[in-house]
Amino acid sequence: MITNLISLEDKYNLLGGRLFMYASRVLTQKFKLHGISLTKEQWTVLMQLWMKDGISQQVIADATGKDKPSMTRLLDNLERDGYIERRSDAKDRRLNLIFLTKKGLEVEKQVMPVAEQVLTELTKGLSPQEIETVKNVFNKIYHNISLL
Repeated sequence: MITNLISLEDKYNLLGGRLFMYASRVLTQKFKLHGISLTKEQWTVLMQLWMKDGISQQVIADATGKDKPSMTRLLDNLERDGYIERRSDAKDRRLNLIFLTKKGLEVEKQVMPVAEQVLTELTKGLSPQEIETVKNVFNKIYHNISLL
């Protein structure tokens, strides 16, 4: 069985998200160092809006893996800080669409170079093939999670 090939410590690290916790910490530290007052979670929401502005809270929650209460809090804070605004959907007034404000659009120019730098630092020494392997492994794990 493949799980026998993975040590108990490695299983804990994988399921406990240790790698992601450390990467998140590094990203947050780099943001602060560059005067960016966003958390990693806020950044992931803004990333979705930079890709497609004017989407629903549920679409953002699904894309980021956040539950409804967490997403509501994140959006409340981003709205309070002036990065986003909620607007009623013209077709369905029960649905709020999330739009970037001017501040939300402009912060991308400051944030993305820092995020790219962190990603470059975290993947230093990995070949393109190794990065592709990691990507494929994560996609398979995400797929398996979707089946549960």
